[in-house]
Amino acid sequence: MELFKYLSPERIDVLENQALRFTQANYLNDPFEHMPFVSKIIDEAYTKKLYDENFKPIIQQIANRKLCIDDIPEEFREAIPDDVKEEVFSYSIGEALNLIPGFHPNNLINLFAMEGQELGLDYSSLLKESWNKKFGVLSLTKSCDNLTMWSHYSRSHEGFVIEFDSSNEYFNRGKNKGGAVWKLQEIKYSKVRPKLTLIDSKLGENELLEFLIENILLTKSIHWEYEEEVRLIQNLSDSDKTLTYNEQEIHLFGFDSSAVKSVFLGVNIHDNLKNKVLQTLTEHRYNHVNIYQGELSKSEYKVEFKSMTTS
Repeated sequence: MELFKYLSPERIDVLENQALRFTQANYLNDPFEHMPFVSKIIDEAYTKKLYDENFKPIIQQIANRKLCIDDIPEEFREAIPDDVKEEVFSYSIGEALNLIPGFHPNNLINLFAMEGQELGLDYSSLLKESWNKKFGVLSLTKSCDNLTMWSHYSRSHEGFVIEFDSSNEYFNRGKNKGGAVWKLQEIKYSKVRPKLTLIDSKLGENELLEFLIENILLTKSIHWEYEEEVRLIQNLSDSDKTLTYNEQEIHLFGFDSSAVKSVFLGVNIHDNLKNKVLQTLTEHRYNHVNIYQGELSKSEYKVEFKSMTTS
């Protein structure tokens, strides 16, 4: 697979420092990023399983015991009128839970299986905020001559594009581990936002994580299809370097210079940047890299790249 990264002029640091940023959802340019439609937290089958396995046996053991003051949370004890205390503590725990069904563990658990809209909660935004702190995304593409991409991500053709070797270890660390992170995965484009439940009883633990990553990190609107995006996802806690810039937390992951195959210079690249890029590529670590200069086609709406040397 051919693999390219479009970069703006100031991102010469990628070549100089051999490091790529894995970006949190909040800083990506799509407001729907990491935003499937999360209807509820867990499904009904899972809530029943959770109750039957963890709460029901305990309740069965204590259901016939008389309710006592220690069973009432401290903040609620003073709210019980003196003239009804005797009656309140005449009930067994089982009877008390049936009298106040809202406090029954089964009903409390079932709240998680209710649609977020019924509870006035936006599960999708809560999910995005949570995953924003955990995962970073490296966005790549399969084409180096997309005019729109050059305009959007390389400052109107003033920047450059790096071609990476997709077979390099950097892009294949997770390939044989069976995990959902640190392996190249293509974006799936959709007309509608995925609707999902965060904990689905039909999926095992590993299947669930892959299902969530596919629907949260690897699905975008069909409007972005022209980007032909390929992503690498990583846990931000594993970054090689973290710094702050413009109040953003930047997570960098280093790569070996052997991962770079070619560099394509934009048709509007300024001489100052061009010289910096060429100077960096004359270093021994990059002596294997091919360099191309972009030129406007004389007969078509396309950019043609001509091979050049650093000498």
